[in-house]
Amino acid sequence: MLLPLLASVLIAIPIQTMAQGQDASYNWVGNSISDFINSGDTDMSTVYLYNVGTGKYLNIGSNWGTSVSAYAVGMPVILTANADGTYQIQGSLTTSDGKYLGFPNPPSMPTTQNQPDWDRVYSDRTSANANINWTITETSSGSKTYTLYCYNGSDAVMGGNRYLIVSNKQSSSNRLDLVYPTSTGGYEANAEWKFVTLKDMKDAFKAQFASNESPADATFLVDDQDMNRSNRKVGEWQASGFNYSMNSSYSFDQGASYTYYVGMGNKWTANDDYQRQYGSYWIGSIRNLGNDSHANGTLTQAVTVLKKGWYKLSCDGFCSPGAGSNMKAYLFANAANSTEGRSNVSAELNIFGNDFTYTAADLIKVNVASDVPNESPYIKAAKLFETGAYNNSILVYVPSDNTRLNIGIKVENSTEDLDWTAFDNFQLKYCGDNDMVLDEGQISLEYLSKQELSPSNAYTLILKRTMTPGLWSSITLPVALTAAQFKTAFGDHAKLARLKGQDEDIPTRIDFESVDLSDDGATVIVPSQLYIMQSTRTANVTTGNYSKDLNDHTQITVAAPYFTINNVVLASMPEATFAETPKTTSTEAGSIQFCGTQINQTANFVPAQSYVLGGNNGKWYHTTSALPIKGFRCWIATNTSGASPAKAVTFAIDGKTEGEVTAIQGQELDAQPARTDAAVYNLQGQKVASDALDLDRLPAGIYIVSHRKVAIK
Repeated sequence: MLLPLLASVLIAIPIQTMAQGQDASYNWVGNSISDFINSGDTDMSTVYLYNVGTGKYLNIGSNWGTSVSAYAVGMPVILTANADGTYQIQGSLTTSDGKYLGFPNPPSMPTTQNQPDWDRVYSDRTSANANINWTITETSSGSKTYTLYCYNGSDAVMGGNRYLIVSNKQSSSNRLDLVYPTSTGGYEANAEWKFVTLKDMKDAFKAQFASNESPADATFLVDDQDMNRSNRKVGEWQASGFNYSMNSSYSFDQGASYTYYVGMGNKWTANDDYQRQYGSYWIGSIRNLGNDSHANGTLTQAVTVLKKGWYKLSCDGFCSPGAGSNMKAYLFANAANSTEGRSNVSAELNIFGNDFTYTAADLIKVNVASDVPNESPYIKAAKLFETGAYNNSILVYVPSDNTRLNIGIKVENSTEDLDWTAFDNFQLKYCGDNDMVLDEGQISLEYLSKQELSPSNAYTLILKRTMTPGLWSSITLPVALTAAQFKTAFGDHAKLARLKGQDEDIPTRIDFESVDLSDDGATVIVPSQLYIMQSTRTANVTTGNYSKDLNDHTQITVAAPYFTINNVVLASMPEATFAETPKTTSTEAGSIQFCGTQINQTANFVPAQSYVLGGNNGKWYHTTSALPIKGFRCWIATNTSGASPAKAVTFAIDGKTEGEVTAIQGQELDAQPARTDAAVYNLQGQKVASDALDLDRLPAGIYIVSHRKVAIK
């Protein structure tokens, strides 16, 4: 839901390095309470509770959407000292029930059914309806590590001193539960907390860290990044073109008159069991619902970033066009007062994959307690977002310190009632101010050595590699990419595959196997290894040129479109060309060898009788003569000579035939049209027509045209 976190929100900033970044935990020193309590400096008085045992932070997102949990992103809080030495903790939410952390008073008739309403800490309480006074004790003098408990009365079920502890049970969720025992025994560091100030966050936010390790988290600069329930800073998201209605408890009306909505289909004027069950699933939405004049526009937050350099903006979200709609939705980031292409970027949100169905009535339905068995479309979308299935990300360059960066969602061409754009979980990370350029048009590696790239530093990669979304292309790079980097550049649903060899069951088929992209931290592209890939998005920088100074006082300039990829390391200088170990086949191709080049081979370089992927149509081509090839591309060489026979080799990915094999001649592999004047053969190798244009006159069956199978029905 659109809840502006009090001052901001944060994600763990780690220090241990791994392949191209750091580990997921950061060992904060912490602060003594006296360092920040009652400080007049907002950067000091705003703190985050960091759990020592799990490396996560106190946040919300469980029952009612207001009970606390532990998460990678932290909720900013403010402590107030009471006269008796206890403290009150104010979170980032304000509902009709309050704004402090505490245990709700149990009802006069407590039951098993209503127990979750009072047996845990909620973030929207007052002294009138809860116990909200906390005792905070340092574990040892000077440790700046604390335990926290709240005296919760004498109730037999949840009475006594109840400690704030992260559960030590195994969980598959990225959001952990808390437990509230009467002692810390058996929980070790999961019962220990450090206070991290907003100043700490800003001090840790530095270029050297971002360049040498992994992106420094800047999400704490974004208000209401997680679209939580009833966040007081929801207004930091400015709607232009949309209409909406919000009450004093920061709840939105989902009625048909309103296109901008934050929530999960709940009753917006009161709380009931539907809110209890699904309150953690608030998301942001733009709906059409027959309001074409208010269904297009932008939702923008102006974020003042601290340092110049590259930033990675991400969110969960999808665009769901109704039948007949040409609606598009974008994640965008624009640096104020800059017209550079790299400072004004956007990417289309992932298209909804019809994981569930919905109607206009579903989008406006006010769900009440009796509807608990039925999840609204918003809840279903939120649960999909939790799986990471619809993550979107872009890189943007901010040209100066303390610059306003406008981030948000844009919707255009929405014309159908069922048009729906859903989004949640915005995150912003700083990737430093160093970059490297890889250019497919360079004829030697000299330009790379002149960039003086250090193998111990990470850079934002400016990648000039032409490809068409939705079509298979070959790819090789002199740098490694993780799954997260690959998906950031080429789309969350992009595909990557490596050569496996001859199919065990179909001798005339060469198999590729998909590379698993599910683990964001896993390296999926190894330097100077050979792959084929299918992007799902265009290059994220679409206008302007980018120039980088070289050590000989010259420049290298690449023209848009080009891709940008965060935190990439050039571990060593590559060879200009290379090849895998040959793989033996029993086909007419003989042994095959996957080969690649990191530079533009302007002379005829790819041998005749090779197989290449055409950049303009994603088809496999069989070369009848030697050809040039641009950088960062691959081909499959054979040991044959002479013309290829009718029984052509086919190619498959995970057992599914992809692309077609066609003869090719010419000067540019990425711009070759398929032949249409080739003879037609039957499967016995007999010529049955002189021209492919005669196919429609032939009986139904399977034919060979230019070494590819064609089915006539």
